[in-house]
Amino acid sequence: MFIDKVMRGIWKEVDKEYKASYEEAKKLSAEALYQRHCNDVMRFNAGKGVTMNYVDTIGCPYRMKGGTLSGCSMCDFQSEHARRQGSFLALKEKSPNLYGELILRIFKNGRGNESPSNIIENISGYDTFNNDEIPESVCSMIFGAKLFEDEPYIYSVETRASSINRARLERFKKNVSNKRRVSIDFGVEVSNEWIRNEWLNKSVTNQQIVDATNLLHEYGFSATGNALIGVPGFTEEQSVNLFIETVMWMDNIGIDKIVVHPLNRKKYTLQGYLHDTFENDTELLELGLVQRGHTGLPWLFTIIYALKELHDRNPGVYKKLRIMTIDEKNNSIANQVSYNSKPDCTCNDLCINLINHLMFDRGYDALGEIKKKLTCDQCLASYMDLLEKQKKCGSWLRTVTILGKKIAKHMFPENWEGIYSELLKSVEAYIDEES
Repeated sequence: MFIDKVMRGIWKEVDKEYKASYEEAKKLSAEALYQRHCNDVMRFNAGKGVTMNYVDTIGCPYRMKGGTLSGCSMCDFQSEHARRQGSFLALKEKSPNLYGELILRIFKNGRGNESPSNIIENISGYDTFNNDEIPESVCSMIFGAKLFEDEPYIYSVETRASSINRARLERFKKNVSNKRRVSIDFGVEVSNEWIRNEWLNKSVTNQQIVDATNLLHEYGFSATGNALIGVPGFTEEQSVNLFIETVMWMDNIGIDKIVVHPLNRKKYTLQGYLHDTFENDTELLELGLVQRGHTGLPWLFTIIYALKELHDRNPGVYKKLRIMTIDEKNNSIANQVSYNSKPDCTCNDLCINLINHLMFDRGYDALGEIKKKLTCDQCLASYMDLLEKQKKCGSWLRTVTILGKKIAKHMFPENWEGIYSELLKSVEAYIDEES
């Protein structure tokens, strides 16, 4: 598949580092590997009402599928931890029990022994219900332990929709029987299955998302899905329309909470690759598909307009909405968050505060202040010029074919036509199916 080949290329250097670490670690005993990492400290970010605990594991099993690092094109929660995760994998293979003890110890090294909890505590690996990353015995060890001085109002656990099944839920329900409320979070990203799988490389179907939601409700868990504002390479208008379609679909299938994720930019992502490789490409600049240093990021105006347009179409959905705080610290990997025309413009803080405020005060009143408050004429003029320029791109299907050709020529110069044809055939099949 075209996008999987692209992601393997993007992750090539990290893949080498990861495998070298794993091969070196295999030569050591389980006890030696445990001692190597037992003083590591888990990173966490404590925000207003929510703490994100970045639990240390072997990494995302989906990214490691097929023996070569690849994975979701918009995601990089792993590259800076590749050496440690290679070492963890060797430990897990030698002693799953010590692997579980290490995860718990590193958690406590970060949060302390029975520290006060936040209202919501997100405690999970990359794909918590995947037995390759967190075996059942390890899951029981983590969630059976007393992690906090007092129980949080909600435990939040992240996994992939494709990993949610009856057998795992049956066992997990026993693990968390003493917890108040449990929310199972999974990535929807977009409601369009082709974009999710052929461009974002997610490999999750709409039916799997529907089935996962229904199963979670059957077992008494809350189903939380995330929706992207901003798709790598898409125009601002395409991203807004897709976001609104996605939230409406998620609401319709009964997802309990919808977490809005404005796209940020990390190095080993499709948006990072577009920035690093094509930010000054003349043809793409003319189409507005790259924007020099801004490439790979939605504008803050886009995020606000998307939220306002959603409210205009379906104000009732706001009761389900939560907006991920726009803050580069709210991530375990170095990243660049959205801004308007310039990173240092004063309107950025104003927009970010408005967006972040909606996380706890979700109402139309705040959005209604847009025209009164966003008076940065220079940024707004630049934004309107960009929207006009991007109209030449036409549909999102044309956008992905334009970008796909550029990517194929740069990454696979010797056989780019054959690899690009994979994308074209997939696009043609989608058009035929839709018609």
